[in-house]
Amino acid sequence: MSANFFLSLKRKIVRRIFQSDRFKHHLETSFFGQYFVRRQALKSFDLMAGFVYSQILLCCVKLNVFNFLKDGPKEIGRMSDFLNLDKAKFDCLFMGASAIGLIEKDEDDLIDLTVQGHIFANDKGLLALILHHEMFYRDLMEPVAFLKEKDMETSLNKYWGYVEQRGIPSDAQFRQKAENAKRYSELMAISQPLVTDQMFFTYDFTKHASVLDVGGGKASFSIRLAKLIPGIKVANLDLPEVCEEAKKNVKQAGLVDAIKIIPGNFFEDEIPSGYDLVTLIRVLYDHSDESVIRLLQLIRKSLSSDGKLLIAEPMANNIFPGISCDAYFWFYLTLMGKGRPRSSEELIALLRGCGFSKARCLKTTLPIQTGIVLAEA
Repeated sequence: MSANFFLSLKRKIVRRIFQSDRFKHHLETSFFGQYFVRRQALKSFDLMAGFVYSQILLCCVKLNVFNFLKDGPKEIGRMSDFLNLDKAKFDCLFMGASAIGLIEKDEDDLIDLTVQGHIFANDKGLLALILHHEMFYRDLMEPVAFLKEKDMETSLNKYWGYVEQRGIPSDAQFRQKAENAKRYSELMAISQPLVTDQMFFTYDFTKHASVLDVGGGKASFSIRLAKLIPGIKVANLDLPEVCEEAKKNVKQAGLVDAIKIIPGNFFEDEIPSGYDLVTLIRVLYDHSDESVIRLLQLIRKSLSSDGKLLIAEPMANNIFPGISCDAYFWFYLTLMGKGRPRSSEELIALLRGCGFSKARCLKTTLPIQTGIVLAEA
């Protein structure tokens, strides 16, 4: 019997249970059924209350709660003075942050970070993304209107200057695009370790003599790689306005002779040849299939017969069963105006269609954070 038969049978059983008061009562009162009901009720409540949770987290970041508690527990009165909130509002934030597992209070009335709180407090990239999400939340204030309205202008679309802008551009908008390039490059740079840490854990870069980072932004990865492997030939390719920031960072790092900065549009210009490894870090998922295919074809053309391509970015269905970041990325990228989350299987199919001889998914320690695909020319 096929998998569809069992799926169809499961659907019929579930529908019958939840459309019958008698079956529901039996499920809620039976020994094994109670566990299932409680688990589903908690999951349903978390779905309903998820926006509230995100706003509590945002408040903790904006009010510097994590920084305040980072070096050790504080007395509750001292924290109240630090936040400068009236008692009702302080209790609201304290109880909310405690309920979602960010902070905790002991018997001596000392408040400290939980394990989850320490994760946020010690990750600048996560904190920067949480602050950036204010823009995301604004765009989701009218979610049904966004879904129904064609080419709706959004804050995320304006922010990410390299995607096609909605609406009629003006001179002021063009200037804003250049300013946004600096801002989004800073966000990408500070949050990049979320992905590049996984790359360095997973892949041995010492086997390569030269690496080209396509869409490398402010050259954060190139700088880290050049410091890690002295003598390696590294190049950073991105839009001209972004490369201006990259040049400053490379100079400040004292790596002008080690890293070449290449301004260009990698969807339209030829990809420089002579590198035995090309990297794409958080590049493909926010572009259309047509653009992705074009870029992969250009990269394949630039590589020699033994060249390789390493793709690292969040990937659809690249995580453990029951946990998914797909919902987040589908809405974020659609609001942004281009791209979609792709699975490693989809990327491998695209790579083979673009002329790569082999492609495979590499295991990472945090697959919910990033997936990695290695392709051979």
